[in-house]
Formats: sequence, C-alpha cells, structure tokens
Amino acid sequence: MKLKILLLFVLFSNAIIAQEKVANSDEIWTKVTAFRGSIGAQKSFFTEVGISKFYYSNNGYFPVSKAKFIVIEFSPTLKPNAENNIYGLKVGYEFTAIIISVALEAKYLTDFTNNDFVITPKIGFGAFGIFTFYYGLNVSTNNKPFSRIGTHQFSIICNLNKNAFQEMLHW
Repeated sequence: MKLKILLLFVLFSNAIIAQEKVANSDEIWTKVTAFRGSIGAQKSFFTEVGISKFYYSNNGYFPVSKAKFIVIEFSPTLKPNAENNIYGLKVGYEFTAIIISVALEAKYLTDFTNNDFVITPKIGFGAFGIFTFYYGLNVSTNNKPFSRIGTHQFSIICNLNKNAFQEMLHW
C-alpha cells in the first residue's frame, strides 16, 4: 500500500513539475496572489483558509488556470468531551482547463494527541479555477488515526482575487 502511495505521489509530482516547465512565460500567464477559502466534508465538516499564487491565461483555444497554495485546515468537533478538534497544514497544486480541474494536496493533521500525513488527489469542476467543486480521495500514511477524517472528501474552494470576476467575463 505504501509503495502505491509513493508511486502515486511521484507520478503527480512529475506531472506538476512538467506543467511548470511547459508554460512558464510571463507573456502567457497572469499571476495574482489570491485568498483561498474552502468548506467541505470528509465524514465531518472542515474548513480551510490560506493564500494561493493563482495564474490564469486566456491566450489560446480555451481558458486555463493553475494555483499553488498553502492553507490551514480546521475540523471542529461536536463532542468536545469525547474528541479533539483536528488542525492541519496543507500545501497543494491545482490545474483547471475551462471547467475541469485536477489537484494534488499534501497535509499534516494533528489533534495534539495523534497525527497523520495525508495525500489527496482530487478531480472537480467549476468556474475557471476561481470556484471549484472537488471530489478527493484521502490517502492516510498513518493507518487513519482520526475517525472523523474519511477516505472520501467533498469540498468547494474559492481562489478569490480582485480581478476574478472581471477575468471570468473576459473568458
């Protein structure tokens, strides 16, 4: 199982690095710093906030965007006497072509008693990478120590910047 996880991580990492090398011209991509927020469910509710380097381009046949991000994840508990809140630090990359989006995230989760490192490949659809609905598959590297973090994850993300709506209208 761990070998499959490692191979999956290497495959996605190579795809991300290759994408960076293919289109790295300042004439093609417009770069902005964006606020990134998300809500979702993975057996329990979670939310995240952070920042992303959001790149978009409408030069070519169709609009594309990509983002590198770092966020803080928070999964509150409804039973504070029985379980702890779960906190996480997450980094990731996403690429969107028109309305189809793929992403890869890596996150460290802790409740200050247990911890886990989770890799989550995602696929989704949305509005040019600014708003996206994702399905993700959480792959735990520590035998799933948290009962509220499931294998399946659904989330809605937003990479919001001051030019977001203006750029959507141009596409």
